[in-house]
Amino acid sequence: METRAAYVAVGTFVLALVISLVVAVLWLTHAQFNEEKTRYDIYFASVGTGLVQGSPVRISGVQVGRVMRVALDPQNPARVRVTVEVGAEAPIRSDSVASIEITSLTGGAAVEITPGSKIAPPIQNAEDGRYPVIWSRESDIQQVVASIPDLLAKITNLAERLSDTVDDKNRAALAATLDNLSRVSAVAAAHSNELNHLFVDGASDMKDLKQAIASINDAAARVNKVAAQAGDAVRDVQGLVQENRAPLRQFTENGLDELQQLLAQANTLVASMTRTMDSIERDPSRLIYGDRREGYRPQ
Repeated sequence: METRAAYVAVGTFVLALVISLVVAVLWLTHAQFNEEKTRYDIYFASVGTGLVQGSPVRISGVQVGRVMRVALDPQNPARVRVTVEVGAEAPIRSDSVASIEITSLTGGAAVEITPGSKIAPPIQNAEDGRYPVIWSRESDIQQVVASIPDLLAKITNLAERLSDTVDDKNRAALAATLDNLSRVSAVAAAHSNELNHLFVDGASDMKDLKQAIASINDAAARVNKVAAQAGDAVRDVQGLVQENRAPLRQFTENGLDELQQLLAQANTLVASMTRTMDSIERDPSRLIYGDRREGYRPQ
């Protein structure tokens, strides 16, 4: 009886556990189906090998949905139509842009969508009645992959040019150049002492040159100082002229005529004195007796 009761207890516990798991699964499934979802179509020129059904859809690195389908566009087989399903509360607006980003080194990919601004209107349904369309752009990885053929072509072209450049003639010229460099190095090694003296003399000359430049700078500073003093003197003279402008104008208007008259009278006086001195030199007694040719004049 005790063994039987133990089996019944274990069976009851297992049954209760199974029922609890079923209820939890049903509850999660019900909650998932009740969550409001929105689907969008995104068109790409190519998606590579990493994007498949079930790949994540992210906004700013946060997963908000998943890829529902990846297929060629029936209207334009040259592009791929990717249908995604995201939560209704995802910030997707008319200015949102989608791109395909690599998520791992093994080639996994995800759809990355930029969040839309609050002022942008929501995306409207397509004209054919399908889901709203999110604008797309090439990702950085896609741009790099797309540029690989051009890069390979440029590398090939460069290799061909290098091959054309390094021909027998150019190799011979290069060998001759290297030989000349070797000879120059040998000559330099043989005259190392002279080169050392040359470098020492050059250093001494550079020192003298620096001193000469310093002297020139000092002379230039002195010249600048003298020029500044001359400028101050000119300004002082200008100030003096400004201060005595009125007396100078009065002198030029009235004093010049008086000065000319004074000079004329002085000239006449000098001429008269010159004649008198000449007469005295010829006849000194004339200074005492007067002019004898006039005779005696009674008082």
